[in-house]
Amino acid sequence: MEFEGRARIHSHLDIAPLIDIVFLLLVFFMLTSTFMVPEAIELELPESSSATVTDITPIIVSLDQTGQLALNGERIELEQLRGAIEPLLKTDAAITLKSDARTEVQQLLAVMDEIRAAGGTDVALATLQK
Repeated sequence: MEFEGRARIHSHLDIAPLIDIVFLLLVFFMLTSTFMVPEAIELELPESSSATVTDITPIIVSLDQTGQLALNGERIELEQLRGAIEPLLKTDAAITLKSDARTEVQQLLAVMDEIRAAGGTDVALATLQK
């Protein structure tokens, strides 16, 4: 004997479009993100209460605690610094020197001497404001 009653509704959720969207999001984030970390020198800048904010100059010399030297983000030796800065000084006269707070004063003075020997007279020492 069959009773008439409510017919059972069989609902079915199609997950194929959901999988397509998740796959497209995965591909998008893989293509737009970068996995290479640029090579850089880790610096802890000294603090100063009298520091003033200036425009960033295109010539940046970085010196870390161990004496590693970089010119505009590329590693360089102290002996090569003078020859590398001289052509850059013809277009821009200002140089920013970023030195680690724990750098020895003698290393900092050696770098400043090389910059001045190359013709750099306008040297700014980068610091952090307190």
